[in-house]
Amino acid sequence: MENASPIDSPDSWGAASRGYAERVAPFLMSAFGDTFADRLDIGPDTEVLEVASGSGALTEILSRRAKSVRATDFAPQMIEVLRERMAAIGATNVTFEVMDGQALEIADDSVDRAACSFALMLFPDRAKGFSELHRVLRPGGRALVSAWAGPDRFQALGLFLEAMRRAFPDMPPPSAPPPVFSLADPAAFKAQMSEAGFQNVEVDFVARELTLDGFNDLWGMLTTGAPPVQALIERVGPEGRERLSATLSEIIRERFGNGPLTTENVATVAVGTAS
Repeated sequence: MENASPIDSPDSWGAASRGYAERVAPFLMSAFGDTFADRLDIGPDTEVLEVASGSGALTEILSRRAKSVRATDFAPQMIEVLRERMAAIGATNVTFEVMDGQALEIADDSVDRAACSFALMLFPDRAKGFSELHRVLRPGGRALVSAWAGPDRFQALGLFLEAMRRAFPDMPPPSAPPPVFSLADPAAFKAQMSEAGFQNVEVDFVARELTLDGFNDLWGMLTTGAPPVQALIERVGPEGRERLSATLSEIIRERFGNGPLTTENVATVAVGTAS
């Protein structure tokens, strides 16, 4: 991916691919899959392109409904994890390709449906990501893009960011919202998708609860399979990591006690039609 930061590079996501597949996607992303597939209006004759498929939380559901799924990701290691997962569930209608969502090696007007789940928000050039989805869709085809609705509504990550602020009160805040929240505002989300040529764009919120056993589960999820979080931890160094871990544990005890913790995690979800 051109102009990718070290955080959002094929190497960083490839290195995190196993952790993402085991500790992140099954808990955070899988719960949204059926709703996303419903909104794409997929039938047994539908050919679907999935951009930035990751480890396949959505791919699995799409494979059960569509004629075929063309699953792409810019990280070769992530594609390998995805290939293994689809083989394990016996999905024979999925093909796998290493491909940059900002420069799809796919012909114009060639797919029925397209999806990009919790990834386009991280693209260095989001406008190009939207325009590529539009370019490859047949006229009248539908695309779905999902993102996160902000730190106050993505509570699993919000707890971590709160711990960062408490543990390092003198650390300067970022000059702009983190890329993970770049599509949090529905109006801006709709405008960006419409500018790419999509019509009848609708954006709304979808909420899901996540219950974990406690601090260890949340810390493991955030630190083993999420390069943007890992980059923040690297910024504070080994001693800072220990302080951050202790602070997050303290916040969780304050808010949830010693039992399970339940967070609400809200996605912004856009669907549009290719002109």
